Amino acid sequence: MNDPSATATILLVEADQDERDQLSTWFEEAGFEVETCPGPTGPDYTCVGSRGGVCPLVTEAEVVVLDMSLESEAVVRGTAAEELLAMYLFGGHKIVALGSHPGGDVPGQLVRLHRHPERETLVRAVRELATLGLGTPS
Repeated sequence: MNDPSATATILLVEADQDERDQLSTWFEEAGFEVETCPGPTGPDYTCVGSRGGVCPLVTEAEVVVLDMSLESEAVVRGTAAEELLAMYLFGGHKIVALGSHPGGDVPGQLVRLHRHPERETLVRAVRELATLGLGTPS
């Protein structure tokens, strides 16, 4: 296969089940493998990764797609989306962050898009990060 992103694995962190299903379908139809996670959920809204410093789901993912609107943000309790973003960044992962607030990109590692992006825009951002050839952190 000529396109190295064709078999790339994505970790999709999205609280809303319908949105998670839609985005997963987009990525699968684009040729990606998809692992999903709802992010921190009740009762304590603490992410497993934040407890140990490493998310066990991200080990095989080339790109993390993180919707910054998580349940923990809504209840203002537990692991905040910014904490997850920092954990992924400091772990050397490539991330597409979906959010309502502007922020800077980190070339080759972090792309920020508004929530509910167009399909083509999101898939392109993930594909560009996946094809950088950096792989997952060791």
